[in-house]
Amino acid sequence: MYKCVSKGKIHESEKIEQFLKGKKQVSVILPTYNEEGNIKRLVDALKHNLKKYDYEIIVVDDNSKDKTPSIINDLARKEKDRVVALHRYGIKGIFSAIQDGIRISRGEFVVIMDADFSHPPHIVPKLLVHIKDYDIVSGSRFIKGSGIEAPFMRKATTKALNTVVRIILGLKPRDLTGGFHAIKKEKFQQLRFKYKTIFGEFDMELFYLANRANFRIKEVPFTYNYREEGASKSSDSFLHYVGYGMHYLKRAVQIRLFR
Repeated sequence: MYKCVSKGKIHESEKIEQFLKGKKQVSVILPTYNEEGNIKRLVDALKHNLKKYDYEIIVVDDNSKDKTPSIINDLARKEKDRVVALHRYGIKGIFSAIQDGIRISRGEFVVIMDADFSHPPHIVPKLLVHIKDYDIVSGSRFIKGSGIEAPFMRKATTKALNTVVRIILGLKPRDLTGGFHAIKKEKFQQLRFKYKTIFGEFDMELFYLANRANFRIKEVPFTYNYREEGASKSSDSFLHYVGYGMHYLKRAVQIRLFR
């Protein structure tokens, strides 16, 4: 079940539809679950950084149990054509939320990012400045000028994982699990994803498919900031990271051998 709130109007449907009319230059897709401490601040920050663009911010919420649904509804009503609240009931998953957001989006370019400030809003214009010349402009934590501000275990496992995944998939981009991109919408729609995702492993398949399709890809440095507010959806224990890494490695092998 879907409910879309935009310009004070509510559209409800059993399946995803093109609820929105018109065209935009940029659509920012924000998947959320229990982000009441972040979402309004993030929307305000994006508004400030997107002043030069004709944009929309689509918040895709998976039936949060905190105040997130009411906050994004208020934003959608107040911001008129700039903010859209898409509620999903009985559906979960970060990548399916991103896909649904892109399906209803009106932008020529789409920006995918997290809603917890781990992806800095001020980097979004730095992605978009290159998007006309490339098919994907990706935020990278592993090139010159970038970094990771996170607990040691998270930082170490993330770096090691990306190195191994790059070798398995035979890809040039340095950051294959960052989840922070600007993409030409028509190019994204050409990709046919095979695997369902639990975490952010959709990124590996995104890069693999894009490489096979000869997409032009550019990386832009950014510093990843560990969640500012709210509870992380995952543990920071050693065993968690071992399991997390094994899951990603298994998926990388599946992508390479069983596409």
